[in-house]
Amino acid sequence: MGAMLALGVGCATSPTRETTGQYFHDAAITSKIKAHILEDRSLEGFQIKVDTYRGHVLLSGFVSSERQLREALHIARTTPGVVSVRNALVIKGASGGTAAGPASE
Repeated sequence: MGAMLALGVGCATSPTRETTGQYFHDAAITSKIKAHILEDRSLEGFQIKVDTYRGHVLLSGFVSSERQLREALHIARTTPGVVSVRNALVIKGASGGTAAGPASE
């Protein structure tokens, strides 16, 4: 009985912690998005970081154009399991070096 309680505590979730299942689900989403970005010829060679927490995706890094930014967002938004996408991508050469494009879905 004590072992069962100990296992239950390890699976508990909180606003800042994921269960093991959630962690692996998020890792799978991140991997799918990264794979699709790498497969996209228009995005190859760009450094786009993908972070996922409970199905919420954050894209960050640099792209060269608005079209590339939109394509990266489209890939993330159409990946199964994604709840929302937050954009922190920066278009190289954009004035002020700030993130451009839609902030979230």
